[in-house]
Amino acid sequence: MDRDWEVTRLCAALDACAHGSSTVVEITGDPGLGKSRLLAEIASHARATEVTVLSGRASEYEQERPFGAVVESLRTRLEQAPSRAEPAVDEETRALLDLVMARSSMSVHRTPQLLDVERFRLFGAVSRLLESAGGDGGVLLCLDDLHWADDGTLELLHYLLRNPPAVPTVLACSYRPRQARPRLLACFPETVDGYRMERLRLAPLDRGAGDLILGTELAAEQRDRLYTTSGGNPLYLEVLARLTADSPAPSSSHCPGQFVDLPGSLRAALVREVALLNPEQLSVLRAAAVLGDPFDPNLLSPVADLALGPTLEALDVLAEMDLVRRGEPSGRMLEFRHPLLRELISGESPPGWWLAAHARADRALREAGAGPVERAPYVARSAEAGDLDAVHLLREAAEHTMYSVPATAASWLTAALRLLKPADAGSGEPRLGVLLALARALGLTGDLVGFRAALKEALGLLPPDQRSRWVGVVALQAKVERILGSISEARAVLETELATWPRSSGVANPLRLELATVRMIQRAYDESAAYLDTAVQHANETGDRGTRIAADACRALGAAYSGKTEALLAHASDAAAAVDDMEDAELVAFLDPLSQLGWAELLAERYDNAVRHVTRGIRIARDTGQSHVMPYLLLSHSWAHRAVGQLAEAVGSAEAAEEMAYLLGQSDLLGYSLALRARAIMIRDHPVTAAPLAERALRTVRARGRLWGLTAGVLSLVRFEQGRLDDCVSLVQDIIDQPRHSAPTHSIKATFFSTAAQAEAARGRLEAARMWAQRAAEAAAAVGLRGQHGHAAVAQACLVGRDAKAGVELLGSAVADFASTRQVLVEGRTRLALAQAQAAAGQFGAASENVGQVKQTAVAYGAGHLHVQAVNAQRRIGAMGPRVRSAAPSRLSPRESSVAELATQGLSNRDIAEKTFLSVKTVEAHMTRIFRKLGVDSRWALAQAFGERQDSEGEAPAGP
Repeated sequence: MDRDWEVTRLCAALDACAHGSSTVVEITGDPGLGKSRLLAEIASHARATEVTVLSGRASEYEQERPFGAVVESLRTRLEQAPSRAEPAVDEETRALLDLVMARSSMSVHRTPQLLDVERFRLFGAVSRLLESAGGDGGVLLCLDDLHWADDGTLELLHYLLRNPPAVPTVLACSYRPRQARPRLLACFPETVDGYRMERLRLAPLDRGAGDLILGTELAAEQRDRLYTTSGGNPLYLEVLARLTADSPAPSSSHCPGQFVDLPGSLRAALVREVALLNPEQLSVLRAAAVLGDPFDPNLLSPVADLALGPTLEALDVLAEMDLVRRGEPSGRMLEFRHPLLRELISGESPPGWWLAAHARADRALREAGAGPVERAPYVARSAEAGDLDAVHLLREAAEHTMYSVPATAASWLTAALRLLKPADAGSGEPRLGVLLALARALGLTGDLVGFRAALKEALGLLPPDQRSRWVGVVALQAKVERILGSISEARAVLETELATWPRSSGVANPLRLELATVRMIQRAYDESAAYLDTAVQHANETGDRGTRIAADACRALGAAYSGKTEALLAHASDAAAAVDDMEDAELVAFLDPLSQLGWAELLAERYDNAVRHVTRGIRIARDTGQSHVMPYLLLSHSWAHRAVGQLAEAVGSAEAAEEMAYLLGQSDLLGYSLALRARAIMIRDHPVTAAPLAERALRTVRARGRLWGLTAGVLSLVRFEQGRLDDCVSLVQDIIDQPRHSAPTHSIKATFFSTAAQAEAARGRLEAARMWAQRAAEAAAAVGLRGQHGHAAVAQACLVGRDAKAGVELLGSAVADFASTRQVLVEGRTRLALAQAQAAAGQFGAASENVGQVKQTAVAYGAGHLHVQAVNAQRRIGAMGPRVRSAAPSRLSPRESSVAELATQGLSNRDIAEKTFLSVKTVEAHMTRIFRKLGVDSRWALAQAFGERQDSEGEAPAGP
């Protein structure tokens, strides 16, 4: 087959892998053009190297099987994991992967604490498995026929495209573009820069290449006819050529080049090939089509309804005819010669035989000890109406996949509903349970239309004496709608249901709490408070602590949004005290209020409390499978950790929130996740690194939506650090021009106003800077929070001009404010400004101490950009100070020069000892001689002795 150019590109991808680069190979084309063969080619080349090969294929008939395109390959890899890779394939990774590839019925119960898990953690486990598989040579993952891939496989692909494994990887994918789902097509444009990209668009072969396949034994007229009939499709050419020796090639009955369906001529040719089989051989081939591609040969006998001996004899014939082949070289699984052959066999099988074969497949799997997930596809196709055992198995399989592949869970629950009779003859309760589970699965996929429909039908099945059960269902529906951004719809649902309950009923408290949250978000604070008052009244009568916590958390967040700091602090304190006094089991039903409390504590500058409460909420949510509350918990987790300087945790939580936002399809959550990640990366790495993320974040959130102001604020900070001062000020102006959507930013406005003041001062627009500084002062006074007062003081310090002492006083006050709230990195940046003000005032010793402290903070917290700023500040301040009268640094020995250089960077004697492999006492002796030779008596004076040389070398690079 004349695909030399494509093979060259595939080999280039493997060569890049050998040199440490990762590549995505996207192979597209119509059926039969050679996509599968190219994947086999790259796999063959890879096996001749140190690259580990994993491969899988999606199937038209197993689209409801979770992770169907990868599960067998991953299972094989886990079973064969070498001892050297064991540290990477840890217990949690294995437990997570077991969720989608368990074969044993006991596996479902092996790791109950991980059953209800966010999908992105599962994808991370797959990535870790690939990393362990890659070893030193890298890994090749081939995914064929992705146009048939299930949702879980596509979500995993999307994750891997955006999060390359930490080993050189070749991700080779093939699909038919005209049959590809929009979800698949949307994956590849989001491939990150960590990959090279190879796109291979396969076209029909030209006549010359066709002749290479047909050979020279056929007459030119025959070759012309075969080429015309095949349309240049290599698979069709091969099949037609194989049969031409026995009879003339069939005439063309299709338009060349269009192969979405099997052309009649090729179908006829393949049917003739299969027609050579006897009944037993045909039954075995059909059984293989039932079992999948690849398939387990050990299951062929029961599925074909034949004895073992005849089955194996038939299998040998099928292999001799090249209808089936061995899959992985060392594996036991077999596969069809080509997916199109399986399509044909499946389509030509008699419907009755096909149905019975699925029932036999389920029975064989059950006897082999397979679990519900592996049996469910066969049960869904073969069970009869009224089979409650089948309904139970489908529900069990759905529960097992609810949080890993909710779309698959929904398909199995839909099948279970088909098996149940209408709500009579005692089936009402089972049907109600299936409907509620289906609603949960659809809610997790973001299908609110289906979610509402399932709940509506469930409502009709509730007996009049069980209406209290409906309250929780409606509250859940409204909560999901709120989280997905449908605030008005949530309000309408809640108000309609609450109107049917008397005010004296405490049963309706879940509705009141959710409606209070909705109205708080809509800034109807008085109405929100009224609902909370009623709920608390009932809670006090029954001793319901959870409802009281929910009310305090909602009031605290509403107070933050409305600028009532005293109420914010009081309600946040009450809620925090109650939460800290409760066991996890009591908090299970109140994780959404715990998330609200975390946000309120962030806006109250109680960052340590927020870290503690949100971390606890995330743990409980994971243990109990409450994925719907995870996005906001993760966002607040990221913000809180960044505030206290824990940048790795901040980036990790933002990335996790980003993955969940992708899975939910929620642009606001995705945009703000990107913004939080950008802000932490700006401090850790550099503004240039953070800028693309922050820009994408603002493009992603809804224009002027509820999270737009917070996201725009992050980009304004990035622009300031980049030196793009015009853009910075413009963004801050946009934030305050949208008062309807600025509630989440109300208590942090001084931060943005201060940034604008600094930007205006930096470009010499002092009147504009004075205006922004005044606004910062007013905003800080309105909320009365020390951190906001610190930002206002920084803004005022921009206006002092030559009055350096005034700058020292203002910036010193700001440093104290930030220190009191534990904002260590904001404090560090402000200390640098203070140090420069102190140097301008002639306070060089104090300036040196502050710069040294910032450098130590930057190193301790991994704040690379802050460290660069500190080094540059130290050099600028050193150039400002008086020259030392002593001899030049050249009088020092090489070892003394090295020690002195490290000392001027702010390192302690112990740090210097570790870097130079000397003892601390030796370093102390060196420092004594250095001070004596240079005639200095402090590290500050030592820095001055190096000032001239450092100044001549220029500042430290600001970044890439």
